[in-house]
Amino acid sequence: MLSGAQCRMARGLLCWSVRQLAERADVGLSTIKRLEALDTVPASAQVGTLQAIAKAFTDTGKVRFDGLDGVYMVGV
Repeated sequence: MLSGAQCRMARGLLCWSVRQLAERADVGLSTIKRLEALDTVPASAQVGTLQAIAKAFTDTGKVRFDGLDGVYMVGV
């Protein structure tokens, strides 16, 4: 799963806008905004949506997640 805090951190590491992430993950802009408004995993979040967002990050080969807290740049 992906927390809102991890989403914000990963997006910042990649210098992506909310719109860029929404397009890459193929989810709505409001979905990203709702996720990032929280530090945790939203109770109402759809697992498939969170997976799509996480995949957009990891598909770059530059970001790795560790549990619900960690976000790491790969190769740094």
